[in-house]
Amino acid sequence: MGAFSTSPLRAMPQQDSSAVSYPRSAWAVAPRVVAWVIFLGGMVGAGLGIAELRVMVTVAGLILACTTGLVLLKLRADAQQRDA
Repeated sequence: MGAFSTSPLRAMPQQDSSAVSYPRSAWAVAPRVVAWVIFLGGMVGAGLGIAELRVMVTVAGLILACTTGLVLLKLRADAQQRDA
């Protein structure tokens, strides 16, 4: 079911590489930076949990990383849709 929840990339119009791209504002970049920091923190937490054999730390890190990964995918899809 999840495979059909998004449109394939070939269905989306491709951007011309010669088009002028406008710089993103700080309000558009800030959520992505925060999401990446949280994602990397979750991955580091999961790695430390595995290294120390702590199940709760590992699970918490993986949940944090997976959730933030989904948020990053959503931000990317929204940015592609807005640019199209």
